[in-house]
Amino acid sequence: MKKILAVLAVSIPTVVSAQAITDVNSLTYKLTNIGNVVIEILIAFAVIFIIFNVIRYIMAGDKEARGPIGQSILWGIVGLFVILSIWGLVRILTNTFRTDTNAPVNQFPQVQYPRQIP
Repeated sequence: MKKILAVLAVSIPTVVSAQAITDVNSLTYKLTNIGNVVIEILIAFAVIFIIFNVIRYIMAGDKEARGPIGQSILWGIVGLFVILSIWGLVRILTNTFRTDTNAPVNQFPQVQYPRQIP
């Protein structure tokens, strides 16, 4: 367990491209990227779950064994539908209000720091 935590502690900054968040633009960019990765992972998990249960359903011999597996397939499809619906709703709202997830650099006000006089 300690080895797993050590590997995760070392590799997580690489995975998330750990760079300093300097302004609102970099924060929104990071959050957008994290959200996209999470959605892609959830969609992949739901599809794999459905395919796995379809294979189990085909391999099941009797009708009594197929009942709970069929319910799992149904809930997998419902979960995938919910994930895609929320993702689509966010896309519709983003396009409706003309917000851009890749905001231009000058869209947000920048703080001007006083220069150091030597």
